Amino acid sequence: MTQDSVWKNNPLLMMIRANELGRLVQHLDSERRDGVRLEGTTIAVPVLLSLAVEIGLKAWHRREGNEAPFKTHDLLELFDGLGEDTRRRLEDKMPEWPAYPGIRTALRQNKDVFKDWRYAHEHDALFAETGALKAALKAIVDEFIVEMPSERRLKG
Repeated sequence: MTQDSVWKNNPLLMMIRANELGRLVQHLDSERRDGVRLEGTTIAVPVLLSLAVEIGLKAWHRREGNEAPFKTHDLLELFDGLGEDTRRRLEDKMPEWPAYPGIRTALRQNKDVFKDWRYAHEHDALFAETGALKAALKAIVDEFIVEMPSERRLKG
């Protein structure tokens, strides 16, 4: 078995990587000089965050014994492809509120962030709801790795 197939077939390792990407996003978000984000973080944060969510959802697919649709970056497609029990658990972890999106809405709003933001230079304007996406990643990781030490957990 190659190192790549070990990583791709181990949902826990996949989720740990998703969590670590989330922690990197938190670090980049906190990097400011004179109150202004450092150059490059406006593109890096949405790309890394959506990639982390994608890997986390694919880890859930692996945990369920599914062949995740590994060729897609569509976050809503990945979420909707999960088993009903998993979707319900994640929806319970990040429920819909009148002024705040639930996990499904957050993923729908940001479903193509990874695809679009990788080519940000080709667009006039892009928008990513990173706050909702961060909350979705936290729900995805926390529900998967319930025994994760608090110092390794994503903030929020």
